[in-house]
Amino acid sequence: MGSGGYRGVKVAYSFSEGGYTAHGDMIPDVPIVNLALKVGRRRARGPAIVDTGFDGGVYPNIEVTRLFKDTQPLLVLEFENPLYGRTEFEVFTAQAFLQYGRDYFSIGEVRVYVPVEPECLTGEVLVGREILNQFKALLLKPQTKTLTIDL
Repeated sequence: MGSGGYRGVKVAYSFSEGGYTAHGDMIPDVPIVNLALKVGRRRARGPAIVDTGFDGGVYPNIEVTRLFKDTQPLLVLEFENPLYGRTEFEVFTAQAFLQYGRDYFSIGEVRVYVPVEPECLTGEVLVGREILNQFKALLLKPQTKTLTIDL
């Protein structure tokens, strides 16, 4: 994996507005990237939340899990899920890209952790440290609500 030949390229994303919980508590604005995944001829793309607390690569939503239809996982393992406790995951790989405007920057093959129990899927896609740690630099600026990545 790696971001390879993009010497000096920086991409910047705006945070997504956080909103409110069902109880009326404010949710902080959220750093996101535009992520594209490719598995064979299947593709998915959209916003992904930057989650520095997630050890893995990509935690998918239901749309992303469809990329792996009729595909065997590389392995099955357990993670501690903050909402559901010990949870079993099937691990797949996909080619990943950061989308920035009309450009796509390859970040290589990434691991996607699909929970075996469907109720563990959420509406959001998360990008974790397995991917984030590959970048030369990652700068979160809450004051300006921007995320800048040096590839």
